[in-house]
Amino acid sequence: MAVVLDASLLVAIVSGDPRADAVSARLAGWLASDEGLHAPALTPFEVANGLTRLVAAGAMPEGRVEPAWRAVQELPVTYHPLRDGSLVVSLARRLERQSAYDAAYLELAQRRTLSLATLNDRLRRTGPAAGVPVFTP
Repeated sequence: MAVVLDASLLVAIVSGDPRADAVSARLAGWLASDEGLHAPALTPFEVANGLTRLVAAGAMPEGRVEPAWRAVQELPVTYHPLRDGSLVVSLARRLERQSAYDAAYLELAQRRTLSLATLNDRLRRTGPAAGVPVFTP
């Protein structure tokens, strides 16, 4: 089974966030599937931002950023370019005024007919309204 991963989940996985523990068994299954892991092309930027915020908040030592970043890069995630910006804008406006960044995950999941794995509360609420099944640990 393939899945779209969002940045909140990737950051949790590589930073040792206990919420990610519930995902580890599922992650192995996703990695073993033929289609695997997918994310919008903006995801590495969001992960870098998430790691930056953890360091700034004192929740992650700066020395752990490089290993965390390498761990993200080693995951076999297929990154997809934005296909239709107007669709992303429409989704963002229609669904609780999502950010365009968050709507990009929903658009990709819709386009590829995949579930979305996220820790983002707003995406967890709005995914089903967009016709996207949501996996939450």
